Amino acid sequence: MQLECLRRAASTDKEIARVLNISPDTVSNHIREAMRRLGASDRRDAMGRLAVHPLYGAVDIPGVVIVTPSPVATDAPSPPEPKLQRPQIFGRDLPDLPGTAGRLRWVLLTFLALTGLGLLGIALINALADLGNRLAPPGAV
Repeated sequence: MQLECLRRAASTDKEIARVLNISPDTVSNHIREAMRRLGASDRRDAMGRLAVHPLYGAVDIPGVVIVTPSPVATDAPSPPEPKLQRPQIFGRDLPDLPGTAGRLRWVLLTFLALTGLGLLGIALINALADLGNRLAPPGAV
């Protein structure tokens, strides 16, 4: 009913109510709710938004004319599309990932590699701290 009321919003609420056999207050409520949903500030804006809305774009609204810009003809050739470069490691292309299982494998291997590097770093820091403690003179803090 909101759509029907908004399609006829160029008319008064009384005229719409008479056509749809509902009260003028109900028409006003339907139009106000449709305006809220479309984010429109007034009836005219709501009708314009409805006319270009992806779900209701084919709706014919009396009194609303949609003007679309015509494409500009140029003689110059369009620039070539840039080629996407494949990701590389050490100068070699990464292999294609075979679907979700392949992506999951890469994520898991990356996670394990980074976790291993983190643990290796922690072990190195502990070894250096232990070496520092051994080399420190007795009683040093």
